[in-house]
Amino acid sequence: MADPPDLSAFISGLSSAWRAGEIRPTFSVEAKPRYLRGLQAVAQQDVAQARSKNVAALAAVPQRLAQTPPAITAEKTPERPQLIYAEPGTRAFHALTMVWPLVCRRLEGFPNINSTQLFEELCIQFPGRFHAWQVRRLMKRVKVWRQDARARGVVIGRLKQRRVSKKPRGRGPGPQRFVDQWPEMLQCLEARPDQTANELLTEFQARYPGFYKASDLRTLRRRVQVWRRQTIQQLISKMQDHTQDVGSGATA
Repeated sequence: MADPPDLSAFISGLSSAWRAGEIRPTFSVEAKPRYLRGLQAVAQQDVAQARSKNVAALAAVPQRLAQTPPAITAEKTPERPQLIYAEPGTRAFHALTMVWPLVCRRLEGFPNINSTQLFEELCIQFPGRFHAWQVRRLMKRVKVWRQDARARGVVIGRLKQRRVSKKPRGRGPGPQRFVDQWPEMLQCLEARPDQTANELLTEFQARYPGFYKASDLRTLRRRVQVWRRQTIQQLISKMQDHTQDVGSGATA
């Protein structure tokens, strides 16, 4: 008969991760809760010593482990054109009146254009002629023109918002830095489930210099927490299956 999975041994091996604040405090079968309370006073000192030892051990890693991962090429966003406004003190009261026929022609071809984009096109076509505050006046004129156009039967769709970049809106998933090396990280976690995400990140920073940053610690910490949760759930399910097998064998 196979031995039952030792869940307590796995949880008690996560003491260093608890000291670093990544998981809730746990205790082994041999330890007492009062003993664990005393560990809270020296938790920060133990973490500092563990980090110094880890850095010294990683300094002796051979250079052959240093591998250069494929470079991540970021898509260049199109730069916005530099707008040249009129100098302060320059009179430009009739500037919009003089270019209004051109604006009407542009609106006839593209009635749902954004007023800000239309004003930038005018500033590019006529540099140094308009003030920045005149965009509000152009918005009022365009609003009146759209009301008259709807009365004439012109169909105006939903207003188009300006899109500077082709990327989808929102933060998005971001660069997936841990996808390629995650199987290798799983091997390290299975060999040493006691190590923290900070120690794991430091180790892979030595293996892949220049690829991982300190800002990736938060993402790696989430991945390690998910891995621990899944591992504990698998051990619990195995224990339940083992208990059912033992109970069915006793009844038979």
